[in-house]
Amino acid sequence: MDKEVLEVVLKNLAKESGVASILDVEAVPALPKGENYTSTILRVTVKVVLGNGRKAKKSFIMKKMITEGKGGEFMKEHNVAQQETRVYTAILKQMSYLMEEFEDTDEPLWCNFVHYDPSSSCILLEDLKVSGYSCVPRQESLDLDHAILALRGLGRYHGMAKVLEQRGIISNDNKPNGLFNDLKLIRCIPYAGILNVSKVMKKSWGPDWEDTSKKLNIPFEPFAEKWRSMGQVPTDTEFIVLNHGDCWSNNMMFKYDFQKRPIIVKFLDYQNPNYNTSCIDVTNVLYLGIKPTVRRSNYKLLVQTYHESLVRSLNKFGFTGTKPSLEEIMASMKRLEVFGLTIFISIYAGLVGLSTEAFNLEKLLTTNGEEGFNEDVIREPGMIEKLGPDILDFVERYVPTFH
Repeated sequence: MDKEVLEVVLKNLAKESGVASILDVEAVPALPKGENYTSTILRVTVKVVLGNGRKAKKSFIMKKMITEGKGGEFMKEHNVAQQETRVYTAILKQMSYLMEEFEDTDEPLWCNFVHYDPSSSCILLEDLKVSGYSCVPRQESLDLDHAILALRGLGRYHGMAKVLEQRGIISNDNKPNGLFNDLKLIRCIPYAGILNVSKVMKKSWGPDWEDTSKKLNIPFEPFAEKWRSMGQVPTDTEFIVLNHGDCWSNNMMFKYDFQKRPIIVKFLDYQNPNYNTSCIDVTNVLYLGIKPTVRRSNYKLLVQTYHESLVRSLNKFGFTGTKPSLEEIMASMKRLEVFGLTIFISIYAGLVGLSTEAFNLEKLLTTNGEEGFNEDVIREPGMIEKLGPDILDFVERYVPTFH
C-alpha cells in the first residue's frame, strides 16, 4: 500500500470515529458529598453522532474550582486551576513524549486532558470510570497491594519529572509549598487539627488519654517554626523533584485484573505541584493514603518499593545525574517524620471518617482554625485504634521539642 492510499485510509478512519455533532448533554455529580473540598466534580455525559453516522455516548469529568468566599480566594491566590492545567498541558504531555521516546508501553499515570475554561475555572478531563478504573472507598484507605502499586507509580512519576528537569523541559520555578511557608495555613490546618484532636480526646476518649490530651496542647510559635524549617530543603543532600503535591488515596484510581487485584494506578488532582524532596509525596501517601496498621507493619518495605521504582525509572529514561541511595531516602523520610505524624493526627480522621462534612475550609480560614473541624469523626468507633499509637509516638518523641 503506497503512502497516498494509507493517508486517505487513516484520515477516513479518524473522521468515522470523530464527533460530527452533539445531540444532548447531561451533567450530574460524580462524587458523593464529602469526597472533595476544593472543587465541584461533575460527570458530563454527551450523546453524539459520529462521523460514520452512528450514535454514541462520550463521558467526561468536569472540575469546577471553588470561587466564592475565603476558600475561593485561596484557590485564586494559589492559581489552583491554572496550576493543574499547566501540569496536564505541559508536564504530563512531555512525559507522554518521553514514554514514546523510550518505547515505554506501561499505562500513563494520568488521565487525558480535554479543555480548560479560565472564565469559569472549569477543567474537562477523561472519565476514567468508563475505562474500568475506580477509587478505593475513602473510609478504607489503601491495603498493602494498593499501597505498593501506588508507590511504584509515584517513583515512576518522580523519575520522569527529574529527567524532564535535567533536559530543561521543565524548570524548578514553582512556588514553595504554601503549607510549609504560609503562617495562616499552618495555623488553620495542621496546628488547629492537632488542637481539635486534643480537645475531643479530653472530652471523649476517657481518663487514660487525659495526660496525652494535655501534652498535645502545644504552643503555636515553635510548632510553626518546625514546620517552616521542614520546607527549607537541604538541596545538597536530598533528592529534589517536582512533587504531585496532594498524593493520597482519594487522588488515585485503580484498574483490577479478573481476580480483583490492582494492576494499574492513575493519579488525579495535580493542583499543588511544587519542588521539594521527593519524600514529601511519599510521606503524604504513607500517612494519609494507607491504612495505619499497614504503614506501621510495612514501613521499610514501602519506602524500599518507592526507591526501587524511582531508580529504575531514572535509569530507564536516561537520567545522568546522581541517583539517591536507599539510605538517603530513608534519611529524608526520617527528617519529615514529624510532618507525617502531624498531618496524620490532624486530618486523617476527617479523610476516612463516616461524616460527609469532616472539614469546612471556609470556617477554618475565617476563624483561624477555631471552627471548621467536625469533632464527631474523632469519636467514631475504631478511631482510637487508628490514631492512638501514632499520637503516643508523636507525644513521646516530638512534643517536648515544641516547649
